[in-house]
Amino acid sequence: MRLGLTLAALVGVAFGVWLVLHFGLEQVGEAFLSAGWQGMLAISAVYFVSLILCALAWRALFAAPPPNATRLLLWVRWLRDSTANLLAVVPAIGEAVAVRELTVHQVPLGMAAAVTVVDLTMELASQLVFTFLGVAILIAERPGEATGWWLALGLAICTAGIAGFIVAQHRGLFRFLETLPERLGWTRAWGSLSDAVGIHAAIQETYRHPKRVMANFALHLAAWLISAGETWAGLWFMGHPVSVADALVIESMVYALRTAAFVVPWAAGVQEGGYIVAGALFGLSPQVVLGLSLLRRAREIVTGVPSLVVWQCLEPWRLWRNRRRSPLAL
Repeated sequence: MRLGLTLAALVGVAFGVWLVLHFGLEQVGEAFLSAGWQGMLAISAVYFVSLILCALAWRALFAAPPPNATRLLLWVRWLRDSTANLLAVVPAIGEAVAVRELTVHQVPLGMAAAVTVVDLTMELASQLVFTFLGVAILIAERPGEATGWWLALGLAICTAGIAGFIVAQHRGLFRFLETLPERLGWTRAWGSLSDAVGIHAAIQETYRHPKRVMANFALHLAAWLISAGETWAGLWFMGHPVSVADALVIESMVYALRTAAFVVPWAAGVQEGGYIVAGALFGLSPQVVLGLSLLRRAREIVTGVPSLVVWQCLEPWRLWRNRRRSPLAL
């Protein structure tokens, strides 16, 4: 698996670099720099608005939210995104880090994993609706464009996949995973997973409150709609403005491709190719949309690195604190 992920990352990075060189490094660089610090500030502000909505969506799933829940979940969601965007060497690493961070703040492991699974499921479901909206706009504006119909077919397949994942959660997928180490005789090596027993029950309990789940879904959908503002603002500051509807179509197409190619670390090359395909539908040159892609990746670094630095500074302090509380552990 590690070799496959490494090869996928290398191929993706090589493809992205080839696209930039093929369409002109200088032209792409000029397009990227044309946004200036104002463009970076604008898309970062849009990102943090969507981040707040995602944190509120996560909070909605808790029957008994932890102390300072909104502030805690905003921090954990920020860390989750930053890890996924910058350290995505394996799929779902952001979610794994988030679960651990919640347990550090006294959320039981079973509940932390359960609300994260349900939150991720509803986020993917809301992204499908967001992408369907983008495809509907594209088909309505350009009924003769074959791309929209192909995307609609792909979304139908993705919908079946999400539905299957939800059914699997109800049918005992995580109950099976809870008992897998014991079935394989790995109880000693995987002993820490004994604390995770109860994830299946916690997931079922979360789904028994449809109002909370639907609130989570609605807030995630609002966050997706807000996220289209990154594309709109980026292109506006680059001097190539598009309508809000067109920005929504571009954003939905690119993120649909990123999600479909989740096994490729950092969506390397996938994002760049997606921007070229989506941008061409609205008369945007490859140089402009590649510049936009670089701007988005730069935003991920600018907004992501601070949370990772804080996290890494906290870890040694936590280790020292735990050793002081349990001196016999030394």
